[in-house]
Parts: sequence; structure tokens; C-alpha cells
Amino acid sequence: MPLRLRWKLAVVTGAGSGLGRELAVGLARLGVRVVVADRDLAAAEVTAGLVREARVQAWPVQADLTVDDDVRLLAARARDLGGADVLVNNAGGWTPGDAQFPDATPEAWSRTLDLNLRTPMLLTQLFLTDLPAADEPDAAPAVVNIASSAAVGTDGYGSPEYAAAKAGLVRLTTALADPVTRRRARVMAVVPGWIGLDRAVAEWEALPPAERRARPPLVPPERVVRAVLDLVAAGEAGQVVELLG
Repeated sequence: MPLRLRWKLAVVTGAGSGLGRELAVGLARLGVRVVVADRDLAAAEVTAGLVREARVQAWPVQADLTVDDDVRLLAARARDLGGADVLVNNAGGWTPGDAQFPDATPEAWSRTLDLNLRTPMLLTQLFLTDLPAADEPDAAPAVVNIASSAAVGTDGYGSPEYAAAKAGLVRLTTALADPVTRRRARVMAVVPGWIGLDRAVAEWEALPPAERRARPPLVPPERVVRAVLDLVAAGEAGQVVELLG
């Protein structure tokens, strides 16, 4: 039995721009109310305005998701609104600057591990805390983790700490398909390749033609959004959808 989405409440992290914004708007078009979380409040407010254009409510929340207090305040905001039915752990990214592991400082690469793995774990834990066991596990509330093709590759990768965190996020997803957890929420994941957002398109077009031919094509953002929405509506606990281009 699919989850009925109209008037449900979703929390989307990293929703001020990029894929997060696309996901927030996609949920809104299905009638889902959205808590728009981002460290950039102005960007979150823009996304909230786009969500409201779909005639559903939206609440921008400023949160640095590497700070536990901000994560807990985000969870409390959702609780104050009646409790979230959907959590999309979208926020993520490489270590800032040119230096990545092993050249980045431990403080820098630890922050990347936190953002891409520890924060989704903490938010999921807080989300699950508020949920009773569902009478119909197939229609239980949904958590969707946005991983990356970096998680499943075997070649060298420019940010090893990012790749390791995203690999951990995929395994966390499948591990939470245990019988007890799945009665409270369906934890699932999408593993996209290089997504065709504005910055990626610009970087793609700057590549030499031979390198472009050797790479998988960019993944259209709408394809990722569709995969997430399908999982939210009718995905199964532990399901991992790969969109590798």
C-alpha cells in the first residue's frame, strides 16, 4: 500500500539550492509540506517560496548540519509542526578547498565525514525516535538517503573521505532494513552519478571531448527526483536505486 503523500510533512536537507531545491519542489507538487533546511537562510527562503507556489506550506530553517545543536533544533522544528513523515538526507559535499585526504587536515576531513554520514545518522535517529511501529510497514514513513556513485566505485577518487562516507551511507541504509526498524520507517537510498545541475554542466562542457566520451553521461536532475518520489511513495525498506548515467 503506497504512502499517501498529500498534506504529509517532509524535511529536506541542503534544500537551498541544487538537487535539494529540486527535491523540495518535487515533493510540493505532490502536495507535501516541506521544511527547507540549509545553512544559507536566504537560499532556503527562496526554495520555500517555490514550494508555496505549489500551494502547500513551507518553512525555511537555517542549520549547519555539522553542528549537533542545529541538527537537534531542526528535528524539534519538525516535531513542533506535528512530526515529519518523510526525511530526505540530501546535504553533502567534498572537503572545502583543494586539499582532500590524505593532504587535508583531520579537522577538515572529519567535517566531511560528519556532513555526509554522521549527520544523516543523527537525523535518522531523531526521526525514528518520534515514530511508533506502523500497522502497515509497507506504508511506513520514509527516509531517503542521497548517496553518490563515489560510494560504489573501485577506481581512485578525488575525495576519499567523501567516497568513504557515502559508502557508509549506503550500508547504513541496507542495515536499517532490519525487522524492528522497518516497522517504524522505510530507510532507502538513491545512488546517482554526476547530476546535470548548472555547475556540473559547466564542468562537463569544459572537459576535453575525449574525456567526455569516456565518462557516463550526466544524470538528469528530474530522473533523481523521480526516483526519490517513487521511493517515498512505494519503496521498500533497504532499497537502493543506482542512477549511474
